[in-house]
Amino acid sequence: MNASTREVLSAARGGHHGYILVAIADPTLRSEAVHAAAATSLEVVQAEDPRDIMRLSSSATAILADALTAPTLAGADRSALSRAGGHTPVVFFMAADPGPINYEAALKCRARQAFILPAESTMLLGALGAVVEQSTQRGARSSPARGGCIAVAGTAGGVGTSTFAVALARTVGEALLVDADPRSGGLDLLLGIESVPGARWPELNFGDGNIDANDLKRALPATSDGIAVLSQARSTVADSFQLKPAVVDGIIKAMHSDPGFIIVDCPVDAIPQDCHHTVLITAAEVRSAAVAQQAVLRLSSSRIPYSLVLRHRQWSGLDREDVEKLVHCPVSAEVPTIKGLMRHVETSGLPTRLPGALTKAAEAVLAEAEGGRAQ
Repeated sequence: MNASTREVLSAARGGHHGYILVAIADPTLRSEAVHAAAATSLEVVQAEDPRDIMRLSSSATAILADALTAPTLAGADRSALSRAGGHTPVVFFMAADPGPINYEAALKCRARQAFILPAESTMLLGALGAVVEQSTQRGARSSPARGGCIAVAGTAGGVGTSTFAVALARTVGEALLVDADPRSGGLDLLLGIESVPGARWPELNFGDGNIDANDLKRALPATSDGIAVLSQARSTVADSFQLKPAVVDGIIKAMHSDPGFIIVDCPVDAIPQDCHHTVLITAAEVRSAAVAQQAVLRLSSSRIPYSLVLRHRQWSGLDREDVEKLVHCPVSAEVPTIKGLMRHVETSGLPTRLPGALTKAAEAVLAEAEGGRAQ
């Protein structure tokens, strides 16, 4: 029995948890990948057999794959790879020097990034280090039900960014929903709570900048199902109030002491750095996808984990595969046009019981979100 086989059997019996799974068939490429992975603080487990890869994937913190093993991961049910706590293993795609990278295979296995080895070994080590650090932070949390901060940003107008932000908040249960778009008409309108008493952005005075999470939530209007909403306000007179990114950042930092989720509805060019995960909503259209591609580059350079949600409008001309090729990022969930939803929103707000397609998309994103709490 070789060393690789012993590692597979040990991990399958529960001997390893939170390891880096090197699922690479090319022996030369595998050796380079193992060398990079070994420089992290996590244990390295190797597997080549598709059955072993499938069995070991769900407990891995990160998975390194190549063109030969990518189809195995592509055929996996994404929800089945999700561990308790809403964590999904991060997949990185490897290609041998001098390349090129098989982006089609990388997209199919939902790789976050792709690297050419050994030329980009240092970059791979940096990416693995970020994943390991996030995993360590999750494990250090005192409560398994602790939430995180998720930003939701749209790459075009009318793609349902605010609707999806509400869907996330409604799916996780009690949450703080932050309206961080200065041009927003108010999330309280979307939720049908515009008449509910409570503070809106212009009415809040943070004084010296110290914000108590509990005091803030008590001051805000809330929905019947427990969503506290920090919304923009509407006025019949000119208002000098301007929502600044620093104020939004202060709210997020203050709310980190709260065990619930923070969902931030924000512009794509003003995504808060303290968010643990970003959801990009893009229309199945060329211009929207082009904006998404630039946003993905910025998020990748900032090492902010992200998910891409594809919104199909009646006039959309692209399909899922087209968008994935344009953005160089796998689509995590798709949202169709939901008949009658806009009329319901206009007359009485977003329904408490969400349409099934919206709930399914929100659940898929939450399963991917780093720092998510156990559902």
